[in-house]
Amino acid sequence: MNLKKIMRSQIAPQLINLRKEKGLSVQDVALQTPLSMNMIVLMEQGKPLGVRHYQRLLKFYGKEMAFCIKDLE
Repeated sequence: MNLKKIMRSQIAPQLINLRKEKGLSVQDVALQTPLSMNMIVLMEQGKPLGVRHYQRLLKFYGKEMAFCIKDLE
């Protein structure tokens, strides 16, 4: 699985869930972070944007991104 597919299938849905768990709209998040509404929507769609954008959004949610390396099976 390539990074683009991982972003769309795994990370994007988690970003949407984090926002919704906090009861926030995209506009609410944009007003409270240095990110635009468009940037947040792109991240929630899993677009491959710069890691720093994702880091800013995750920091706002009190989270951080971690990667693991697994054996091929």
